[in-house]
Amino acid sequence: MDNLLDFTILDEISSNNKSISENVLEVLKDFWICCVSREASLLARKEVLSGKAKFGIVGDGKEVPQVAMARAFKKGDFRSGYYRDQTLMFALGISNVEQYFAQLYADTENDPFSGGRQMNCHFATPLIDKNGEWTNHTESYNITSDISSTGGQMARGLGLAMASKKYRERPELCKDSKFSDNGNEVVFCTIGDASTSEGIFWESMNAAAVMQVPLAVSVWDDGYGISVPIEYQTVKSSISEAIKGFESDKNGEGILIYKAFGWNYPELCTMYEAGIEKMRIDHKPALFHVSELTQPQGHSTSGSHERYKSKERLAWEAEHDCIKVMKNWIIDAGLASTDVVNLIAERAKVIYQRM
Repeated sequence: MDNLLDFTILDEISSNNKSISENVLEVLKDFWICCVSREASLLARKEVLSGKAKFGIVGDGKEVPQVAMARAFKKGDFRSGYYRDQTLMFALGISNVEQYFAQLYADTENDPFSGGRQMNCHFATPLIDKNGEWTNHTESYNITSDISSTGGQMARGLGLAMASKKYRERPELCKDSKFSDNGNEVVFCTIGDASTSEGIFWESMNAAAVMQVPLAVSVWDDGYGISVPIEYQTVKSSISEAIKGFESDKNGEGILIYKAFGWNYPELCTMYEAGIEKMRIDHKPALFHVSELTQPQGHSTSGSHERYKSKERLAWEAEHDCIKVMKNWIIDAGLASTDVVNLIAERAKVIYQRM
């Protein structure tokens, strides 16, 4: 199977549309990544249910906010996340489609992230080279090894953010350092909305607010914790409302809170680019609550969400699918024609033909 993230389709579109701008091509690149990631998710479920792989949790429905986040993620930054972030990995060039499926199949020779030891969507980048020497963290996108225990990424992210603060407080440590660019890095932490009900989430957010460290926590909110609706697990049915007591005050104490809908690509790009840049300057923690996301195939390959979601909810999810909304926005904004976006979506389906 070829690496389907080679972006040759963008060259094809550009050559056939000479007037297309670089900014528009960047948007179409994001759309292409989203489409490829979605097709990978669909195929991953098919491979499990046909017996070729054992189990799968995938990132469908979370694609658009992750390409928006990738725009704000810079070399030197760290991520402490969980198992829904495949689109971010594709956008940053950390994983390709071949490697994604190698992990799904527990391929010990071709899974570069854990050698077949962890389930799919568990990513990592090396911090030491083949000679046992530290890599230059300031020149790479740094991904700490994902873990399956939900919420466990919070404490790790907090520790990494605390390290960034220490480097900013002690600039002499940064001289010829491979570890920090004067504390200008941000630590990205991702978590599902259901996991925000765990104690480790609240403990870590409280500590980040007290210590004032650059921890950027993104909550992917699709309204359910497996089959449990959000109103039964989160007060006020909103983590950004529930955590308002932590919000930064006029004295600068607390955390910054940002909100955006997961299907609104331009709003997400603006939120992440402005919010993360402010964090780099001020070194304050922030919560990015991304709501109205969907989960088109349900929680995992072990169940069916049609069994616990109403027909009305399923219809709403189909209408608010983030890729569908992004596609319509591209057309309505006059960035590309219907033929162009359809070409991108159809080309992504080549994944099925190459397996």
